[in-house]
Amino acid sequence: MSQTIDSLELSVKDTFELTDPDTVIYLKPKAGFVSNFLFQFDNRNERYYDTRARMNGIKIGLEFYKRLRTGFGFYSNNNFYTIQFPDAPEGHRFSARLNYRSWFSEFVFYRSFRWELSGSFATGTGQILLNTFDVRTSLPELIKEDTISNIRLYDFGFNSQFKIFPWFGIGVGVGYRTLDLPKYPELQGPFSDPYIDFKIKLFLGYVYKGIFNQNKIEAERLYYEQRGRLRRAKFRAKFLDR
Repeated sequence: MSQTIDSLELSVKDTFELTDPDTVIYLKPKAGFVSNFLFQFDNRNERYYDTRARMNGIKIGLEFYKRLRTGFGFYSNNNFYTIQFPDAPEGHRFSARLNYRSWFSEFVFYRSFRWELSGSFATGTGQILLNTFDVRTSLPELIKEDTISNIRLYDFGFNSQFKIFPWFGIGVGVGYRTLDLPKYPELQGPFSDPYIDFKIKLFLGYVYKGIFNQNKIEAERLYYEQRGRLRRAKFRAKFLDR
């Protein structure tokens, strides 16, 4: 949707120095209450003491007014990882695996047509599977299996994304996850850990628009491109062209 300069107040020209591509002002795309559906794969690189580990996850949720996302996440280590506790009994070795589910919220504080920056918070419950081995024999022997359930956890993150196509994007983020394990301090240390996040995102709302209403995607692209030009022109006029 657009309208010509003639139909706007003349004060617009005083605020922005309009260039030739901006003889038309594009209206901001309307953001509905539910503006998008989100389906996201996460691949996290973590470290448990000296052991590098991988955490895989899926997020499913909704986006509201193109600003707030919320939904559920499901995460699990892709394997058991060896964890060497500093005060472990002599001759004992341990391996552990963390699984958890969480409710997440993500707020977008910068957006262009392709780029986006956001902050996120998640809380949920998890489970740790812990195996104890006796390595004093010729072959390590499994002597104990423990399951620690109903672990409260919290996750804080900062995320960025780039849309290769309007409906498909990639992202990277950093964050910190902490577990509430007062009875198991030897596990709380390694699993309360910073991480690096790599994302593949499929925007189902844009898939729908791409099939049934491509004009909306084109109007959104033109609006964000024009907004960027006008903001750069305003910055130059205020700080550089003096």
